[in-house]
Amino acid sequence: MKTRFIVNPESANGSTGRRWPHIELLLKRTYRFNYEVAFTEKPWHASQLAREAIEGGCDRIISVGGDGTLNEVVNGFLENDNLINPDAALGVLEIGTGADFSKSFNFPKTVEEMILRLNRAKPKMIDVGKAEYRSLKDLEITRYFVNILDFGMGGAVVERVNRTTKLFGGKISFLIGILTTLFKYENKTIHYRLDGGEWETGVFNNFITANGRYFGGGLFPAPSAELDDGWFDVVFFGDVGRLEAILNLSKLRKGTHLENPKVTLRRAKEIEAVSKEQVFIDMDGEFVGKLPLKVLIFPKKLPILV
Repeated sequence: MKTRFIVNPESANGSTGRRWPHIELLLKRTYRFNYEVAFTEKPWHASQLAREAIEGGCDRIISVGGDGTLNEVVNGFLENDNLINPDAALGVLEIGTGADFSKSFNFPKTVEEMILRLNRAKPKMIDVGKAEYRSLKDLEITRYFVNILDFGMGGAVVERVNRTTKLFGGKISFLIGILTTLFKYENKTIHYRLDGGEWETGVFNNFITANGRYFGGGLFPAPSAELDDGWFDVVFFGDVGRLEAILNLSKLRKGTHLENPKVTLRRAKEIEAVSKEQVFIDMDGEFVGKLPLKVLIFPKKLPILV
């Protein structure tokens, strides 16, 4: 059994790279499989490194970084909606700014415990989302995701966080991003439909398509989402005002926000959305583009080590 660790040294504002010598000492001492290490050097490099490893015979690909690094690695597993090698499994050693995907599995928080878990982990099939949308230059983009895709204020927050600093860690960095974005953000009119049904229209603060449960450095928008049930939990944040959003932020962190009548939960396998306004998209903690958007789910598509 051969493993490749794909390390993003720039994740968590560069702390992953600074911590790597210590992490590798732990690997040498406790990881019981043969392994190699590859470092990312540019955006989208993690996807390339994952694909090369899978094609080269690695059967364990471990993402070392945050949710954005993980998203790139996931995209290296798939081509034309199919796994390149069904026997290759994804592993997660999440130490990035948000590290939200791991929270849905309640993975350990210390690196040593993560490594020990990887030693005994077995593959479990999880769902994968596929998104078709536009870049800021109006290019058509297709990309896969495993945690959460959202658009509206969430996309605007991630765009701000990713172009400023993540020095304060996930919880504080995203809190600063939320508060500074709220100051100027205007809710958007969105036209959407679920599972090919009738088109609907609403004014939304945020529109969340959840495979996993957490995003934004520990916010809990989709408490009932399951990574292997074949459905997205679709959470609509309606025409919420600035002050109301701030006052209810603690409920979003606790997962009790669904009590608010302006917040609605539905379930779907396919979502389409368009807007006459510019609406930004966040995918697995990364700013990726804008509407129009089409999202669909592939049930139990990707093996992950748990």
